[in-house]
Amino acid sequence: MNDQIADRIRGTILCAACANSLGGTCLGMNRKEIMFAVGIRGVRNYTAALPKSLIPDLVPGSLLSDTLLAQQLAQSLIVNKGSLDAEDLKERFARLLASEEFLKAAPGAHCLLPLRRLADGADDGEFAEADSTHVNAASRSYPAGCLPPTADIVNIATAQARLSHADSRVWAAAAVIAHSVSSFVGGARLDSGEEVRNYVMTAYEVAARIDARFAESWDDVAPDLDYTSPADDLPYSLINVDSHVNEAVPTAAGIFLIFRHDLEEAVCAAASAGGDTDSVAAIVGALSGAYHGASAIPERWLKPLSHREDLEAVADGLIRLWS
Repeated sequence: MNDQIADRIRGTILCAACANSLGGTCLGMNRKEIMFAVGIRGVRNYTAALPKSLIPDLVPGSLLSDTLLAQQLAQSLIVNKGSLDAEDLKERFARLLASEEFLKAAPGAHCLLPLRRLADGADDGEFAEADSTHVNAASRSYPAGCLPPTADIVNIATAQARLSHADSRVWAAAAVIAHSVSSFVGGARLDSGEEVRNYVMTAYEVAARIDARFAESWDDVAPDLDYTSPADDLPYSLINVDSHVNEAVPTAAGIFLIFRHDLEEAVCAAASAGGDTDSVAAIVGALSGAYHGASAIPERWLKPLSHREDLEAVADGLIRLWS
C-alpha cells in the first residue's frame, strides 16, 4: 500500500458514485434529447432531472441504485476481510428492498426482480426462467477490484453476480470490470496504443474463460475508434446505450478508453451518451477513478455528493484490507 494506491481506491468509490448520480439526470433519454436540453457539452453538473428522464424526482447529487448496491458489496467484503460471504451479501441486498432510499434511487424492474428472487430464495428453475441480462450485477462489481492483489478478485466479482443473475454473460462482465479496476488501482497505464490493445486483450481473456458470448461483444466494441488520440466527442457507435450487459459494459469501456486521459470528460461523456446513462456512467466513473485517483475528481462533484462520509468510510475500509 502507498499513497497512490489509496488515492485510486478512494477515486474508484467516489467517482463511481459521482458519475452514477450525474447519469441519473437524463436516464432513458436519447443523445439528441440530452443535447437539446443541456447543450453540446452535455451533462456537467448535478441538476434536477431533465424533462424526459426516468427519474423525475431526482435529488441532485443523490446516490442511485448502482452505488447503493456497490456499497453493500464493499461493506460485506470489508466485514469479511476481503472474502465473499454469500449469505451476508444476500441479507444486505434483501435489506435494500425495504429501504425507501433504495426504492427511490431508480433500481428499475430489471434490478428489483433478481434481488426479489434472491431474497425469496427462488429455486434454480424459477431463477433461470426469470433471468435478466441487465447490467446492474456488473455495474455494482467495482469494489471487488479495490481488494488487495492477494484476493481472488475475478472469482469474487463472478460469485457476487451469480447470486442474482443466472446468465454467465453477466458474470463475465462483472469479472472484467473488477479485473480492470484492480489493474488500474495497481498502477497499470494506458499511455500508448499498444498498452490499450494489451488491456483489451487481457480483459478479453478474462471474459472468455467465463462466457464466450460476452467476450465476443467485448472484442467487437467500436473497432473503428482511434484510441491513440484524445477524443473530441462521442462517436455514433457509443451513444444511446442499451442496458443489456453485452452492450453496456463494452460501450462503457470504449468511452473510458477514448477519454482515458481526462477523468471529467470521460464521466461527462458517459452521463450524456443517452440510454442507460446512470449505469454506464457508474462503470466509467469506477474505471476513471481507479485510473486517475480521487485527487482528479472535481470538487464541485464531491462537495454536494450525498452520503459522502459513508462513501469515504467504505474507501477507508477497503484501504485497510491492504494492510
